[in-house]
Amino acid sequence: MKNIRLQIPEELEKFRQVIEKTIRPYVKIELKSQNTLPWESKIGGNPYLEIGMEYPKTLKGEQLRLLAQINFEEVPHIEPFPTKGILQVFIFPDDLYGADFDNPCKQDTFRIIYLPEVKKDEKLLVTDFSFLKELEEEWYLPFEKEGKMYFSKEYMPVQGYTYEFEALYKDIHFTDEDMENYIDELNYSCCRIGGYPEFTQSDPREGNKELSLFDTLLLQLDCESECDLMFGDSGIANFFIKEEDLRNLDFSNVLYNWDCY
Repeated sequence: MKNIRLQIPEELEKFRQVIEKTIRPYVKIELKSQNTLPWESKIGGNPYLEIGMEYPKTLKGEQLRLLAQINFEEVPHIEPFPTKGILQVFIFPDDLYGADFDNPCKQDTFRIIYLPEVKKDEKLLVTDFSFLKELEEEWYLPFEKEGKMYFSKEYMPVQGYTYEFEALYKDIHFTDEDMENYIDELNYSCCRIGGYPEFTQSDPREGNKELSLFDTLLLQLDCESECDLMFGDSGIANFFIKEEDLRNLDFSNVLYNWDCY
């Protein structure tokens, strides 16, 4: 990407030109523990829900819980993401945080909802969520506190554990030392929208023709001490979508995966 110069360790300076060719923009998410308005971008808390809308549940009728909500009016724009509307991620609060690793695109114990129009009038919105059942003793969520999201546009190179890495660097020979430096020094750990994903184990799309079609990182949630956000043992959650679906604002087919140490 033109006019973007990364900070690269001296040991990898010889690869600067090829590394910078992999640069993508992304939106960095920072959290601040605080109460939020219904239409604001957040982790946890109560969702934006218009009066008359159905609260999301599993096929068995079990209530989901809000994991994340993004109001794109608050987000610096990067392609191919929308410029308005609210995106909501709901999960079932079990020990897998609503993930189905055998069928990671099946929206039942997790749900992605996109609302193209936003009404900033609490008189038109549900504000009393006392109807939500208490969590069962063995259930829990991957965060402790509600937090407001703050955004900034940043740039990053391809990350070391993604399935794109080998394809983008197929003509480059990295020694073991080079790889160690790359992973240590060019590791962009944060919650984000877009850019490249990060994993603690491996990329679930690698070697899977069907899952490799999910080429766009919709949302990544990494460990954040501000809201005690963590998936498992220092884990990372990723939501992927096909670029064409994102451009068409079709969120019915999303890949949800998380892994931890």
